[in-house]
Amino acid sequence: MIRSIFKFFALGIVFGLGFCLVLGTALFAYKVNLLDKVVSYVKSSTISTQALDVVLFDDKDIPKNPHMNLSKLVQTPVPTGYSIHYVNSSAELWDALNVVKIKSGNGAIILSDGVYDLNNTIYVTVPNLMLLSKSSNPRSVILKGNGMRKSENVNNLIRVSASGFVLDGITLKEAGNHLIQIAAEENADTPVIRNCILQDSFEMLLKVSYKKNTPEKLSDTGLIEYCIFEYTQGIGPNYYIGGIDAHGIRNWTIRNNIFKDISSPDENISEYAIHVWSNASNNLIQGNVIIDSDRAIGFGMMEDNVRYSNYGGLIKDNIIYHSDNTDKFSDTGISLENSPKTLVEGNLIFLEHDYPRAIEYRFPTTSNVVIKNNKTNKSIASRDGGQAELMNNSEGENRIDFLIKLNARLVELNLFQ
Repeated sequence: MIRSIFKFFALGIVFGLGFCLVLGTALFAYKVNLLDKVVSYVKSSTISTQALDVVLFDDKDIPKNPHMNLSKLVQTPVPTGYSIHYVNSSAELWDALNVVKIKSGNGAIILSDGVYDLNNTIYVTVPNLMLLSKSSNPRSVILKGNGMRKSENVNNLIRVSASGFVLDGITLKEAGNHLIQIAAEENADTPVIRNCILQDSFEMLLKVSYKKNTPEKLSDTGLIEYCIFEYTQGIGPNYYIGGIDAHGIRNWTIRNNIFKDISSPDENISEYAIHVWSNASNNLIQGNVIIDSDRAIGFGMMEDNVRYSNYGGLIKDNIIYHSDNTDKFSDTGISLENSPKTLVEGNLIFLEHDYPRAIEYRFPTTSNVVIKNNKTNKSIASRDGGQAELMNNSEGENRIDFLIKLNARLVELNLFQ
């Protein structure tokens, strides 16, 4: 009887161990397949716009402008009283722009599917101009410049010097300078860039310019959301590139965008995927995914003749990944320089290159900073006298666990379709 009981328990242990072995093997195979899937995605050259159909975060505690209260990603509505112009060609687009200018603004230009070749810069000099795609599909409506090459002349696709500009559902590509330049020095307030693709400019994909001799002139309350910023060849054309390079912005929201391959081929490191500086203040950077960019998010910089480089602001819930690739200038994930009273919270960072710090805070003017609830695989550390309160951060993120979390976000964004 005792022998039979012992035999029964022994068989149970054997079967239990076998079941655990099979289950463990299956889970390991799943993780390996998942890892391969994520790495394959990271190395792909372009990103599906299906991600733009999902809202991940609500609008709680976000600075508002007239367009920021959209709870779902629907096309920005045309306000009552705006003139509406439907266009089907580049010539019709220029005609409509002239009509809206003559009418002193308050006009929506709705573009049918197609490629619109731009041989000259669109200068937005009147308030409340909207450029919208008829289909709401940015892959189907393309504003294309003269090529991603150095130009002796100003060769932006769009320059905005008036308030209330809206770009929604359109691809911009191949400019000799910036795809979009927004002039903070001319008080270009409340710009909205949504559901767009920005690809392959010789300089910045999106630039906000600013003049230090007129510090009172800023760009207030902009919104950039659900856009893709990328270099489709996996690397930029030179080091003077960036995703969003924004001087003199205040109370902007940059959320739920994707940045890929903002990286320099030679000479020097590129700008950040998102860089906010030069008397910038109280901006929100939330829910963005940044992949294989030299530097991901920067608040502030060492610079002269400014009251502050960056003041306040929140960097929250972003995912930053740099794979083990051939980029020459791979650097930090998040950097604060001359950026007091800033909160860095809940970001997930995994860097496979040799740079030692995932988050760094630099210079004595970076003070009264809180860095909390972030998970990284590299250190969170001070440089050159920066001061911060560190709370509940983890520097031991596991690669497979991170890739599973990244995959979950990408699935949530629907990027594999």
